Amino acid sequence: MMLACILMFSLFIDQTMSDYMREHEEEMALQEAKVVARFVSLLPGDFSPPPQQIGVKSERFAALHREIGLMAATIGARITIIARNGLVLGDTDMSYGQLLHAANHAKRPEVIQALEHGFGLSERRSATLDINFLYSAVPLERNGIQMIARVALPLKHFYQQQNNLREILVIGAAFGMLFIIAITFWLGRALAKSIQSREERLDSQVRERTSTLSALQELGSLLAICNNLPEAGEILESHLPQLLPGVSGALALMNNSRNLLVVSHEWGGTWKKGEFKSPDSCWSLRKNIVHHSRKNELICKHLKDKGKINAVCIPLMAQGEVVGVIHLKETPKRPFTDMELDIAKSIGKETAIAVSNLKLRETLEQQALLDPLTRLYNRRYLEERFDSFIASADREEMPFWLLMIDVDHFKKYNDQFGHDAGDFVLTQLAKLFHQHTSATHTACRLGGEEFAILMSGIPHEEAMAFSEALRLSVENLPFMFEGRPLGEVTISAGLASYPQDGDRLSSLLKTGDERLYVAKHRGRNQICDAALVEMNRKKDATD
Repeated sequence: MMLACILMFSLFIDQTMSDYMREHEEEMALQEAKVVARFVSLLPGDFSPPPQQIGVKSERFAALHREIGLMAATIGARITIIARNGLVLGDTDMSYGQLLHAANHAKRPEVIQALEHGFGLSERRSATLDINFLYSAVPLERNGIQMIARVALPLKHFYQQQNNLREILVIGAAFGMLFIIAITFWLGRALAKSIQSREERLDSQVRERTSTLSALQELGSLLAICNNLPEAGEILESHLPQLLPGVSGALALMNNSRNLLVVSHEWGGTWKKGEFKSPDSCWSLRKNIVHHSRKNELICKHLKDKGKINAVCIPLMAQGEVVGVIHLKETPKRPFTDMELDIAKSIGKETAIAVSNLKLRETLEQQALLDPLTRLYNRRYLEERFDSFIASADREEMPFWLLMIDVDHFKKYNDQFGHDAGDFVLTQLAKLFHQHTSATHTACRLGGEEFAILMSGIPHEEAMAFSEALRLSVENLPFMFEGRPLGEVTISAGLASYPQDGDRLSSLLKTGDERLYVAKHRGRNQICDAALVEMNRKKDATD
């Protein structure tokens, strides 16, 4: 009778614990599905379902495949993201080819339950793996589009735990009821603690991954609104140590001649700002992929310092063009993890796009502000910079000078020698102006044969001395075009000043033009300032 009671009680305990363990297994599966749904809902990008299953080959689903793969490796389960219409947007146990031809999941019981009741559970046996799986599914919403996150957990561990429990119950039946109750209570506490620990670990990993994604989004947003390359370098210098703590690195950009990489920014003190190297010295550029330089392996030639050997080079490519490289140094004791490499690659993509856009913007700005023939600044540049010249003059309490220049008898060069000869004269004059102007001088071509030079921070005597020296340099400059002398070239100029002759560009240009024409009427090849105009006025009054 006692044996029968113990046997019946053991069967009751077995059924009760099996139900309890199954309930917890289902609860854990649903919790993991909810964690995956929350993680996917926070991912950036457009995952709107395509009209057909083959549409998932679109590049916009690459980030989804990568991220759920990392999550699946973390939780040890199969993850599937399903559209409301049953299309499979991502599955961690399917190859890319299998995914493109995946069967429609709209009729899966767990999917139907999730859409109808907010969660779904079902158990099926995998014909391929010959293993029973517990499928849990919950709905999620991204940008107004409803999807289903499904997690598949193998039940072999559950059955193993169930078998172990039965063995314990058989042994416990021999030792008595109290021992069986104690073991049952201990197993319940252990299972609850395991579930709680796993949930806490998953939440921590989701928070960490979400924080990293937010930081990457912030970095991309800041790079997108940079005004110039130095700003972009400063942002990388300040944000990369936050995304990759303890990692030193450098940003090297391709120069305009595209024959050197120059280190523009560095963090961690491993590289030296201003260093330059040949693009061929970096294997990442030659292979167009991320390259590891480690001891006894293929090492980039630009890593001459043995302290830099453990390095990762990330090529910056935009629209098929190399714009630079990001160098990161890893320590031998702690190589980069796969997640850190994924972060570094994402940083490289954002940086490449930003650098390419900024270089394009600089090129367009130069084209808008430079005269295409002489490469001097144009009138638009003069108009945009005029306020800064006024501010500088007011701050230093020094006048600035506008020298209006016109080439004497320029029409004859076009008439006698052709327009190519006229263009040659203008380009030679531009080179001469470049040679004579300093950091406080700005030379511009206003149009045709008219030029202007802005001079700041000097008194009247120096402005006249500079103008006269420039006139003499032009007069003494030999002009030979296609082996033929063009004859003597001279200039006439009028000198106006701020604030004596006005506080607007139009006023100074008008005054400079008037004095320029005085110089023309006086015989050309001379400089006219306010003093010469006054002398002419007195002479005319006397006559």
